[in-house]
Amino acid sequence: MRKIGDASFFRIVDRLLEAGTSRTPRTSWSIDGVEWQRERHSYAGASHGFTIEVTRGTRAAKPGWTLVVVKEYWRDAGGESMKSPQWAHIEAGSRADVVAWLERQERNLERG
Repeated sequence: MRKIGDASFFRIVDRLLEAGTSRTPRTSWSIDGVEWQRERHSYAGASHGFTIEVTRGTRAAKPGWTLVVVKEYWRDAGGESMKSPQWAHIEAGSRADVVAWLERQERNLERG
């Protein structure tokens, strides 16, 4: 992984965030010392609708950090996807520590 927010970053993050998805998505869970919290905000109107999902991962132990992942899902009046932008931001801590943790998780996921 080279960059926060690139395609390889989101492949890892999406696999990690699956831990919070189910028939009834969880709003908080923990993975390897990182506490995750998810908030969803939605709007449905006559011509369009959207859901914005903000997921924040916080590692309290040293080296501590906070990573925020934002995903938007825009739909037209028929419910078809129009656009789905996503972005991430390191709110606290160092990029190197976040990337090291994510790369460790990626290796763990590959081992199964």
